[in-house]
Amino acid sequence: MRLPAPSLLRQNLLCASALGLLFLSAPFPQVQAVLHALLVLALAPRSEAPLVGALWALAAGWAVEGTLRLLPHLGGTAWADLTLVLFASWMAGRWPLEGLKGWLLRLAGLSVLHFLVVHAAVALAAGPHPWGWGWLWTLLSVPLWGWLSWRLLHAGSATGRR
Repeated sequence: MRLPAPSLLRQNLLCASALGLLFLSAPFPQVQAVLHALLVLALAPRSEAPLVGALWALAAGWAVEGTLRLLPHLGGTAWADLTLVLFASWMAGRWPLEGLKGWLLRLAGLSVLHFLVVHAAVALAAGPHPWGWGWLWTLLSVPLWGWLSWRLLHAGSATGRR
């Protein structure tokens, strides 16, 4: 059973609020890493409109590079986010979701891939850099932000409630 896609307006409002929270959470890098993953991996991907998700992912990448002083400001994060959101959009169109467990497993796998791609892209763009512990916070909090994004994106559909 294929779940209906959330409305584009709801998804854009959620992405805009998550992007605003990215800027506000700049003093707390671990929280910012979790919000960044939430925006790029859960809220922005859309199989029907990949360009919209790509623009949100680019904005998230530049927001993180602009506010977090650990990463150099050469666009590696934005490029990695663009790659991952297009991959997640393709994945959502190819293998539609059927429940919360599949959603959480997909997000956990994409979180690990996101960590590796971001650090590889930043290393290519600017050389060696500190890794930090944001990846661990993101991976440990996947059940929390995965469930929250599931409820926010699929709250209107009766089939999304299990």
